[in-house]
This record gives sequence, structure tokens and C-alpha cells, in this order.
Amino acid sequence: MTVSEAIIKWMKRFDASEFQKLKRIDTDMQSAEVDSYSLVKEPVQNVKNYLSGKKEYTDHYMLQARLSSVSNMERIENNGFGEALEKWVSQKNIERDFPVIPDAVVKRISVTTPFYAGKTENDNIVYQMTVAVKYEKEK
Repeated sequence: MTVSEAIIKWMKRFDASEFQKLKRIDTDMQSAEVDSYSLVKEPVQNVKNYLSGKKEYTDHYMLQARLSSVSNMERIENNGFGEALEKWVSQKNIERDFPVIPDAVVKRISVTTPFYAGKTENDNIVYQMTVAVKYEKEK
């Protein structure tokens, strides 16, 4: 399982029943369909090397959500969903309830860029949010 897959599996635990969102999250590509989600790895990885041989990685992943935005009420609901997801990630970090990454120990997960409206189209908006995950691996 990749780091991306681990984060997707973890994010699907978000109780989105109030919003009916996050049923499926694709990797790397954003679908043209409304109510589609993808997780895209950012092209930067921070690595700290320790004398013990351990390495600490910080990776950034962008969650993209293409959501209907025909009415103001839909846009308000979309922002409510984004705020709830941000709070959920923050709470899971406090609880130390992290994604399970094979052969690694996750130390922290956080939202580094809050949920915001990115690309706007006729009847939908691609919202984006960046999540950072810090984890250690042996040699």
C-alpha cells in the first residue's frame, strides 16, 4: 500500500453522512464528473536524516473535490463540508489516530492549506485542501 492509498483509506473514515460526500477518492486525476474527489501528491518531499539511520518524511497531498455550485446554498454546503473535514483532520491528529502507512510510524497529520474554491466552471467548482503527513521510517 502506498502513502497515498493509506491516506485515502483513512480519509474515507470521515463521517460525511451529513454531506453525502467522499464515497470514492481517486488518485492523481480529477474526474470531470460532479461530486468527484481525488488525492494528488505535491511535488515536494521534506526528508530529515538522523544519525540512527531513521528518516523523517513530510509529504503534502492535495485533496480536490469537484462539487456542484449552481446555487448559493450548494456553495454554503460545500464550504460546510470543507470546514467539517478540516476539523476532523485536526481532531484525528490530536487523538493520534493516523493513517496506517506500511513500514512507517506516522507522527502528525495536518491541514496546511484550508479548503478553498480553486477552479470555477459553469455549474461546479473544484475545491482544494492540502494535507501534510509526517512519518518516520527505519533506514
